[in-house]
Amino acid sequence: MEKKRCRKCQSERIVKAGFKKLANGKVQRFKCQACGYYFTGVERYHYLPPEKVELIHRMYEEKGEMRKIARALGITLKAVQYHLKKKDEDDT
Repeated sequence: MEKKRCRKCQSERIVKAGFKKLANGKVQRFKCQACGYYFTGVERYHYLPPEKVELIHRMYEEKGEMRKIARALGITLKAVQYHLKKKDEDDT
């Protein structure tokens, strides 16, 4: 099995550093002893398709509550907040 490498400095000096909670369970966290960078080894970017982002905006404009939007779309509250904030910044 290939040794894990730090994504930041490419060092092999990696130690286990607990777990990270995810929506679908938990995943092992690692820490690079060379640079102090934490990572999980299963990094995923939380991408929302443009249609879903537009739906977030439409639901919010219709006086929808953020928590209800998140529950209805099956995404995190943080994701809803991020996309609403991003739209506000783009509008100004």
